[in-house]
Amino acid sequence: MIVLGIHDGHNAGASLFKNGKLLSAISEEKISRKKNEYGFPEKSIKFILKHNKISKNQINKIAVSTKFLPPKYFLVKRNTTFSLQDYIKEQNDFWFEKIYKKKKVKYLKIFKNKIINKKKLFYNFSKIKNEDDYIGMQNARRKLFSEYFSLDQKNIHFFDHHECHSYYGYYGKGITNNKSCIVTLDGGGDKTNATIWISKGKKLQNIYRTNIGNLGRIYRYITLILGMKPTEHEFKVMGLAGYALEKNIYYEKSLKIFRETLTIDGIKFKYKKKIKDHYFYFKNKLSGERFDTISYSVQKFLEEILVKWFNNISKKYNVKDFIFSGGVAQNVKATKKILESKGVNSIYVPPGPGDESLCIGAVYCYLARSKDVDKNIKVTNMNNPYVGISFNNSSIKFLKKYKNLKITKTSNKEVAKILSNGDPVARFSFKPNEFGPRALGNRSILADPRKQDIINTINKKIKVRDFWMPLKPLCSLHPLLWQKACVFLWKSCSLQLQLKY
Repeated sequence: MIVLGIHDGHNAGASLFKNGKLLSAISEEKISRKKNEYGFPEKSIKFILKHNKISKNQINKIAVSTKFLPPKYFLVKRNTTFSLQDYIKEQNDFWFEKIYKKKKVKYLKIFKNKIINKKKLFYNFSKIKNEDDYIGMQNARRKLFSEYFSLDQKNIHFFDHHECHSYYGYYGKGITNNKSCIVTLDGGGDKTNATIWISKGKKLQNIYRTNIGNLGRIYRYITLILGMKPTEHEFKVMGLAGYALEKNIYYEKSLKIFRETLTIDGIKFKYKKKIKDHYFYFKNKLSGERFDTISYSVQKFLEEILVKWFNNISKKYNVKDFIFSGGVAQNVKATKKILESKGVNSIYVPPGPGDESLCIGAVYCYLARSKDVDKNIKVTNMNNPYVGISFNNSSIKFLKKYKNLKITKTSNKEVAKILSNGDPVARFSFKPNEFGPRALGNRSILADPRKQDIINTINKKIKVRDFWMPLKPLCSLHPLLWQKACVFLWKSCSLQLQLKY
């Protein structure tokens, strides 16, 4: 049985399963080169079908993540086309007018210059009543999938956003008879932003669901307030947080502002103070505060809430092993704090836990819940995240035009020597790249973490990004052990690019 997984919302993508095994998965942005691509992932679908030599008419079932998506975001492709100024305009011209002035504001009227040509969107908008017609949009999606794949609509299954997050984490790690807890947290999906699940063999039991677990949304708006793009630059805020002095006189005021809003009561999120809108509330309250103390405070607040939440769950349900999925799970500093807390033995964060993995989670939902699945089909875990694009010799010919790159095939010892001498190396393997937002392993920049100035070299001269962005050292060892570690890393390497700067 061949099942195609589709996510056509924020960070769209597709996955392909055969008899319970994941064959390929890729995000549309990897092919379109448009960050956070939104809409029908045709390029992803064509790629994984061609890559696996499977035709459209061989697909038996389609599993789709997220039941309700607003038509307006399809028409403007908000996360793909918006600049920082557009996000600010959205707050001032749409949300402020709607929330505080109680006006009926048309989103598409405000962003009429952003509306995409409907003929390029695949979906039929003729029967959609208005820009917020979720039901009409779902019907249009279902009809498109049916016609595109010549598949009866009964073979197209839609699944809840957070259910897809949870099953992706659980099945991706591997089904177990041991009791584990799956937690999801993000900016929102299907009118939910936080859930708790307990594993029971092949299925998960939902024990908590809420739309006021607004940590992801708060972090998102702080990103915008600090002058960075939301749903894209949250990791920059996380990196910036480390530059604030914990014992300075400023951060306590900012931290108090966050602590006065949201808290944890048992396993439930509760408001201390009900606020109308996160953006304008925090923008007003934090006015005049330093950028570094704001970033530190929101990160500290996030960590405090999450540690308390996970530990309370642990006490109530007698679980110490967790799976954490959803966009907030990408905050590595917070997950580290959770792991260090007393009530948690282990925490598993699946590769790409944000919306890019929903196309995989949707198929896992179908395989776990649908009655028409053959009982003899054994659903396997992901094994590894390398299910993306692979390359051959012809794929890298374009690199020859870059004269500052020394392109050679090399031995493991030679690579280790280059790194030990302080020169960064770009690792490029012909093997498939990693699924998700982080290209690790087969597509990596390697450097010796013992060199104190290496972070400046990579941030300024190679990646050309903000100076404060951290780098995660793989290891910091005795020179001989470091060389051996490099040899191990490069065991499957096909090609090395020595970066000259």
